[in-house]
Amino acid sequence: MMLRIYLKTKDLLILEALEELLPQVGIYLTTDEADAEGLLFTLPYSSEKKPSLDFSSLSKPLRFLDLLSLLGNLPYSQEISLAHFSLDIREKNLKNLNTHEVQRLTEKECQLLRFFHQNKGQELSKEKLLQEIWDYHPDAETHTLETHIYRLRQKLEEDPNNPQILLNGKDGYLIK
Repeated sequence: MMLRIYLKTKDLLILEALEELLPQVGIYLTTDEADAEGLLFTLPYSSEKKPSLDFSSLSKPLRFLDLLSLLGNLPYSQEISLAHFSLDIREKNLKNLNTHEVQRLTEKECQLLRFFHQNKGQELSKEKLLQEIWDYHPDAETHTLETHIYRLRQKLEEDPNNPQILLNGKDGYLIK
């Protein structure tokens, strides 16, 4: 899923639990409400500007799967556009808008494309991508990222050896 959620609550136990649990399912808590795609809150706080959920109304003790189910039903943007592609994040389908060909992506491929889309035009370092997508330590030695970039280029590019969409930067990668 990889959503950025702003959490507004005074309940420190819930805050600590959600800070630990949500990243495991691809939902990240942000400290900047303007950067968030949705809001979780306990009363009296609310917002009409973004999809939001008052989770204080859920039964106690809070069941994490109930919360995830409700979050999944909020009207987040589930489709993004990249070049001549449309990505349905929920279904993990990448549709070429020129040929109408649909390809299935893996969860990590979707997370990568969504993160690139959120940072469109910005070069993202390998370390940042490994930390954000895989939660790897910055000093980890791995070819995971390169492997995923290679596979994404096979799906995105007309000529994967001469990329026009998913580009190499000086120290990382970017989406044009």
